Amino acid sequence: GGTRARARASLSSASSLVGTWRRARSGLVSSTCCATASPSYDAPSNISGGTQLESLSKLSEVVRNTVVLEEGGTFKDATCSSAAAVTSRILLKVLRNPVGLRQYEQPIKSALAYIEQTQPKEKDSLGLVHCSLDKAMVNLGSMLAEQVDGRVSTEVDARFANDKDKIVEQVLYLSKLYEEVGVGNDRVLYRIPATWDGIQAAKVLEAQGIQTLLTLVCSLTQCIAAAEAGVSVVQLYVGRVRDWYRKHPNAIRNPDGPREDAGLSSFDADPGRELVSKCYNYLHKFYPKTKLMAGDIRSKEDALSIAGCDYIVLRPQIIEELQGTPSMLGYNDGLIATKDYADLMPELSPEKAEATKFSDRYTKGWGSEKEFMESMGECGRDLLQKSLQRYCDSFEQLEPYFSKISGIRTN
Repeated sequence: GGTRARARASLSSASSLVGTWRRARSGLVSSTCCATASPSYDAPSNISGGTQLESLSKLSEVVRNTVVLEEGGTFKDATCSSAAAVTSRILLKVLRNPVGLRQYEQPIKSALAYIEQTQPKEKDSLGLVHCSLDKAMVNLGSMLAEQVDGRVSTEVDARFANDKDKIVEQVLYLSKLYEEVGVGNDRVLYRIPATWDGIQAAKVLEAQGIQTLLTLVCSLTQCIAAAEAGVSVVQLYVGRVRDWYRKHPNAIRNPDGPREDAGLSSFDADPGRELVSKCYNYLHKFYPKTKLMAGDIRSKEDALSIAGCDYIVLRPQIIEELQGTPSMLGYNDGLIATKDYADLMPELSPEKAEATKFSDRYTKGWGSEKEFMESMGECGRDLLQKSLQRYCDSFEQLEPYFSKISGIRTN
């Protein structure tokens, strides 16, 4: 009898265990079913949910570098069109292609009629043609301001690059014209060449609440001087700096580093990208209110190598290439779902900037234009001079159009 009792107890225990296993299994299935039905669950997939453009845009503001679109398209319809620019080259493009860009032609041509009607006092010092050109810039800029959420940068005449007072006068006039058409100073950046006088003019304007963008920056010296002046944005050019050093292989790349023949060469490093890194680190360490914009980006590799830079200006072709390249953003293989993870890590960050050390000669400033020019180095001086000449040529090519419209000739 005892043996039978023990057998019945064992059978009861086994049945209990089987029941427990079945209930556990049932609970597991039930739990899995609930998870499948849950809206927070991501079904496994090996298809990327994002692109390299999305990943880059999480770290930097990507800005399209074309403001005038072909065949009547509007800027607001384009990818990465949060900001826009009005330059002498843009005006030339419109005037040379009046059919494809007809929507922009009339606002430019109507500028002269406005100047003749209002007779602004600036006409005596700047001239009729120049005032008309400024009004054309503003007319086009105000159109673009309606198409973007951010700011519209407007170019200052490069022929005034070495005349602080002329730069200030022109910017104040442009600002007045913008206000007349309802575009406030908070929506405009004035593009000023980063010469000694340009930087001094920007200092005066920023003190009056007028935002400036210092362009043609090709050296750390220019960046530092611009930051000390309190400018809003500094723009430098990756491709131009790289090209210059390729043409001048014996030039000193880093005055604080080892010589290229000392066995510790950084010859293979990209000088354009290095300049972006140095300027970003300096600004974010000492002058975080001044933002860095990187232009003349030649490839998507250039763009990805400076991820984290405040603004990156890209050609439409590079934007499309980044947009067409899948990233790990949103990837889910059933084990890991990367909703918030981007496969692109920041090359530049405020934390890295804070940890960067700079030589004392970069923190004392420059007391004169001579010291400033010497500190710029051969690359900075050469690129500034050549770039200024191209910008001046653009304005020279513009004036005949306005002279023709007004029926006058310039000397």
